[in-house]
Amino acid sequence: MPTIYMENTVNNPLVIRCKSCGGDQSFDIIKQQYVCAHCGSVTELNSQTAEFKSWKRLLQQKQQQSLSEAKMFKCPSCGAQTLAASDDASAICPFCQSTMVDTQFANTPIPEVIIPFKVTKEDAEKRLRDWISTNKSNPAAQTIEKNMQRFSGCYLPYHIVRGAFSGIMDIANQAGESQEYFFKAYLNHTAVNASKDWDNLFLDGIEPFDFNDAREFDYRYLINQSAKIQNVETSELAQRIKEETGSELHETLSEKVHTKEFAVNLFEQDNETILAALPVYLVQCENGIAAAVNGQTGKISVSTGKTINLTRNWWILPTVATLVVGLLSGFLGGLELGLILGAVFGILLFVIAHVRHNKVLEKEVLTAPKTKKSHNDTQAVFFADFGKGVVPARLEFITPWRVIKLILTFLVVIFLPALIAIVIQCCKGLSILDIHYGYGAAWYCIPGFFAIAFAGGMAKGMMYNAPMYYEILPDGTTKRRKVNSKQPSVLGYFFSQMNLMESKRSGCLVIGFLLFLLIGSVAAMLS
Repeated sequence: MPTIYMENTVNNPLVIRCKSCGGDQSFDIIKQQYVCAHCGSVTELNSQTAEFKSWKRLLQQKQQQSLSEAKMFKCPSCGAQTLAASDDASAICPFCQSTMVDTQFANTPIPEVIIPFKVTKEDAEKRLRDWISTNKSNPAAQTIEKNMQRFSGCYLPYHIVRGAFSGIMDIANQAGESQEYFFKAYLNHTAVNASKDWDNLFLDGIEPFDFNDAREFDYRYLINQSAKIQNVETSELAQRIKEETGSELHETLSEKVHTKEFAVNLFEQDNETILAALPVYLVQCENGIAAAVNGQTGKISVSTGKTINLTRNWWILPTVATLVVGLLSGFLGGLELGLILGAVFGILLFVIAHVRHNKVLEKEVLTAPKTKKSHNDTQAVFFADFGKGVVPARLEFITPWRVIKLILTFLVVIFLPALIAIVIQCCKGLSILDIHYGYGAAWYCIPGFFAIAFAGGMAKGMMYNAPMYYEILPDGTTKRRKVNSKQPSVLGYFFSQMNLMESKRSGCLVIGFLLFLLIGSVAAMLS
């Protein structure tokens, strides 16, 4: 394991400390303040930001005074630039194994924090070889095994983004209509790769890092180790930060609204970035194949060099759901009912799944263990005006109970003649088995058509025009609200878009036709 310099007392600027008791403070997205979990003391966001900027200025002064403790090396083969605490005139490039030469500091960004290596090179190499052994049939594993002599560790440059954001979530359905919802969010530790030599998706595979282990950067951490210098242009770095923060906020919001088809537009920000050196073991091969091991946690990420379709199995869920509904209905009500309900649900589910299905291509990255990058410390909350000013709110678009109610509503409408016929037969004391249910086919087709059209509208994003609002009260409970008295329900919005009742005359004709068809279907069933 590389020699690591450790301090007895460590200053970790990525942890917000309470000024009253010294405990950790976390950000309260509702109150927009840092709150201590131990004593309840609060720190305003702007106060913490000013304190951080003061720390940053003092650190930069300290680093300028201690530049003599480190050297900068440049690789003549791959162009990599690294910092190292060394008295030698040369060093070995951790990326291509070429001999690097001593060079001069020239406007070089110096890390402000560092997470020391915890996993030794031997342990990291063993973990990667175990992964190779488990995935022998994978061509990427075979290529990596042939290049293990290149396996080495280095601190990579990252910018850690922390702070508050405000913005609009813009959901546009396929009919061209758009709905905007205001939100506020807080990102705690979003790591943005500041090296142009590595793919972001590939490096995301080894995250998360535990930022509680972060230390104020000191050159003595680089004894027998090196740190790669940030080599992306300022404009490109700003774009990377924008994309990474936007992507993380997009994923957090998508978990709340159950869709990924929306845009995030940020317009207010009160955040800071910290240049960090994070521990990574790497081996790079040809054809886009590479492997990385997190030097803190040991998590593995492998880029296979392939591109895959992330939504290629979109049909599996509706197929399974259709079979379950059909078999269960058939078991409870017989073959005829099972076929009818199975067909109705099958059509609805496949319409929704097919319309929502979009081909998404992405580079294939394998991880071990197979866990996704965690966004648990990213918070987001919507705000709405219920007539007394903007307050925190929860928005619900698709909930189990809402879906059940819509399904039950359509089932009642579809089978309304049969239900009326059953009531009449029961009142007469006659058997419901004598009813000719198939004679209601003409009626079944009409609401069935509307059900399919409604499913298509739902798939195209219609439900986002009629959200359910819940105000978040000071005690954390919620209360159902409406943003205005004319806010439509999902069904109300659907039928308003059908324009069936655009005039009194057309409305009377539609209602008269439906009554005639309903009465005729009931009479036919009872005949």
